[in-house]
Amino acid sequence: QLGFPHLEPDIEKIDNKLIAKASIQWYRQNTILPMYLENGKPLIAFADPFSQQSKQGADEIFGKNYITAVASRNAIFSALNKLERGSEPVVVEENSVQAIVDNIIQDAVLEEASDIHFEPFKNKLAVRFRKDGILVPYSDYPTEIIPMLTSRIKIMSSANIAEKRVHQGGRISFDFNGNEYDIRASFYVSLFGEKIVLRILNNVNQIIDIEHIGMSPKLLKRFLQDALDTPSGVILVTGPTGSGKTTTVYSCINHIKKPDISIITAEEPVEYVVKDVIQCSINPNINLTYKETLRHIVRQDPDIIVIGEIRDTYSADVAVHAALTGHKVLTSFHTEDSIGGLIRLMNMDIEAFLVSSTVVCVLAQRLLRKVCPHCSVPYTLSPEDLSRLEYTPADTGKFKFVKGKGCARCRYSGYRGRIAVFEMLIVNEHVRDAILNQKSSYEIRNISIESSG
Repeated sequence: QLGFPHLEPDIEKIDNKLIAKASIQWYRQNTILPMYLENGKPLIAFADPFSQQSKQGADEIFGKNYITAVASRNAIFSALNKLERGSEPVVVEENSVQAIVDNIIQDAVLEEASDIHFEPFKNKLAVRFRKDGILVPYSDYPTEIIPMLTSRIKIMSSANIAEKRVHQGGRISFDFNGNEYDIRASFYVSLFGEKIVLRILNNVNQIIDIEHIGMSPKLLKRFLQDALDTPSGVILVTGPTGSGKTTTVYSCINHIKKPDISIITAEEPVEYVVKDVIQCSINPNINLTYKETLRHIVRQDPDIIVIGEIRDTYSADVAVHAALTGHKVLTSFHTEDSIGGLIRLMNMDIEAFLVSSTVVCVLAQRLLRKVCPHCSVPYTLSPEDLSRLEYTPADTGKFKFVKGKGCARCRYSGYRGRIAVFEMLIVNEHVRDAILNQKSSYEIRNISIESSG
């Protein structure tokens, strides 16, 4: 955005003659790093190219004829640390690794990240955070830290620290600022060590009221009346990974729970604890599988069954047959849109007449990034934008468009936070007939638009 090249400092490319012009300590104080000569001029990476102290320091050592580049403060310090160590073996203290892991998780919580990725490579351990659905770099660490950091996270998540050849999973309960965070850990065996992904689930204020989940008033009214308030049938919440399906399912449970009804769940794993609801966390390690759980769940005399996710023909079959016997079933499904949910059920060898008579609603959703409200500026659509949106200037004349310039609050991305968008299919008589006649998804969509909006 500033017009400067962005660098990821690689110490193998650093010119020894350039770096020798000042001490490592001096470079640290000024947060700059000379890299190499480009067209006879020194290329210098700055953490802040507008810092007067950094610019004056660079002018004194390298003269004024140099190329300015930008690198993150963490990347500059990491490269300087490696240069200072040289070829000496690094001794990693167990206490320092413990502090590093705690600090990374705390920073992820403060930055409202949903996931932390620890990625081992040949010459570094890269740590990235997923924020608003996008991965952003956090910091790099020396490779010497990988074994101890992996062991530390395995101990925290009760995984087997002696086993390094197979993939594993675990859970961590992490207390920070008086809140308890539930963290799911996944260990994936890779070439240079185990890649670790931590998914952060905040148990505090995470269940959103269904009225505040982001549905338009008209859509919400129909969803409550024609889906949630019906006495039986299957309600499918669909969408790609990370689209907020679980959040929506929990909002639905929270809305329909009452003292006079029994709700029972089978989830892998339980992500949020809901008051007054019986929840079961699937654990295949002790043969507490989906199949075994779903076989017993219908014998528990429930009014409402929540299946965390339909993942095979068996779970789809249980959902449909439970609805046939008068239960209400809430579940999630990985499909691109609402019609896709119906078609995929039929492709899982569920008879068309069962799908048409049990499914009452398919709610498809996505999460879209919101333009940062602190740096948004008016924006005029270009002809290319219009053609990609398949709109004409007349279609867009009544709308105001904005674009994020980028500021400190949105990490100069122009986006901050996300908003849910929904597509709802209410299965009415016309749609049921279309399913029974095994019409294509295109035909079912058109029938649904015409008959139920």
